[in-house]
Amino acid sequence: MIDLPVLYPSGSTVVVEIEQNGDKIWVSDMGLGHTEAELMHATDSYKRLAGQKAKEFGVDYDGQTMFALWVPASRIEAAIVCVANASAQAAADAVRHASEAHNRGQDEAFFERVLGIFGKKFVARTAEISGQRTSWEAHNVVVFPHGKRAIFEPMSKHPTSVSSKFLMFSDIKATNTQISLNVVVSSIGSLDAKAQMVADLANIVPIDAPDTALRDFAEAS
Repeated sequence: MIDLPVLYPSGSTVVVEIEQNGDKIWVSDMGLGHTEAELMHATDSYKRLAGQKAKEFGVDYDGQTMFALWVPASRIEAAIVCVANASAQAAADAVRHASEAHNRGQDEAFFERVLGIFGKKFVARTAEISGQRTSWEAHNVVVFPHGKRAIFEPMSKHPTSVSSKFLMFSDIKATNTQISLNVVVSSIGSLDAKAQMVADLANIVPIDAPDTALRDFAEAS
């Protein structure tokens, strides 16, 4: 077995098993990519995505294991790299897709809460909000009778989500000082220091915040 400098989403390294028969070799991830997805509650996503990822890297997938079957020994390095990367990327994609599906469910439930708190007449699922340089599609937008607005924008702890919300709120805040900017997160404690920099621009609101807190956030500027 070989421990490789390729990481699974959990931070553990990819390990492959190698067998040789004459001038042919067999390289396998021993099902560790599948196990990684299982531990991170992304088994169904892994089963859907792993076959395509195997094709991308020119290896095989049997529903459990990524492997390169009896390739020439002269291509051992390529076989190891392809199996390792197919396994790691399939696991990463599966975890991301599972997380996105979970977040979509949370976002829908939160939207229904906002509707219940502020009333259907005053809430839009999405609305275009103009910033200083461009316009942005905002989510869970409350428009009060006197014209003041509040945004409750979903944000995950993923760096791409954090950076996109930071850019969005920076641009909006530069020209809209009378709008309540809020990012909605699963848990404030799960955000790293960089993600918490969003607090310089917006309120960070836990998704399970009580209704009274959401009203307070919406009415604050």
